[in-house]
Amino acid sequence: MSQTNVFEFMPYGAPELKEVSRKYMTRAVIGAAIGWSAVFFLSFGTSELLKRAPKETSVIVVPYRELAAPPPLSQDAPPPQVAISTPVAPPTVGVAVPVPDAEAPPEQTIASQEDIAMATPGMSTGDGDNIVVAPPTDELPGLGEYVYVEELPEAITKIPPEYPDIARQANVDGTVMMQVLVGKDGKVKDAKVVKSVAMLDAAAIAAVRQWIFKPALSNNKPVAVWVAVPMKFTLN
Repeated sequence: MSQTNVFEFMPYGAPELKEVSRKYMTRAVIGAAIGWSAVFFLSFGTSELLKRAPKETSVIVVPYRELAAPPPLSQDAPPPQVAISTPVAPPTVGVAVPVPDAEAPPEQTIASQEDIAMATPGMSTGDGDNIVVAPPTDELPGLGEYVYVEELPEAITKIPPEYPDIARQANVDGTVMMQVLVGKDGKVKDAKVVKSVAMLDAAAIAAVRQWIFKPALSNNKPVAVWVAVPMKFTLN
């Protein structure tokens, strides 16, 4: 065979290098990718650790005695003076000083209940140690004024009210609530309406003023007192 025919059948270039170049190229790309990834994660992790690491701060402690006064608000005003506390003297032991007999208060005696009852009008002593104040004899209590009683007034004679014609024609009925002042003699001294019913108040007042009561008792004595009285009106 001639030399020209041999060169015609040989491939161009180095066939051994072409076969292994792809394998080496793939390995190189994969290795470079892994290397860059490792570098990236290392740098990212390092930055995060540096951010979370505690930072040291320096603190300068200045004693109170070295602090200067604050600057004045105005330029013309002199700086304020810092007041320096004066040393406190140590406490001394007190010495008892005798007091003359003339300065001592005289001995006092406590009055008994009998002496108080004799000196105070309208006050009497009970069986025990309690003091019972008798209610006023002539004054009438005002509406809402508290009066101590042992027995409340009791109605003996009740006069029924007269039904007004205008209220009957208007079919008005109901209960009128009143506060009635019963005197010591059992008669009605005053009456006031506390719960009104239209066209029936005047008839209720006129009727209750004619009632006779057994008076209230306080310390077994009759007293004047206010008492609640309902006056009912029915059409039947």
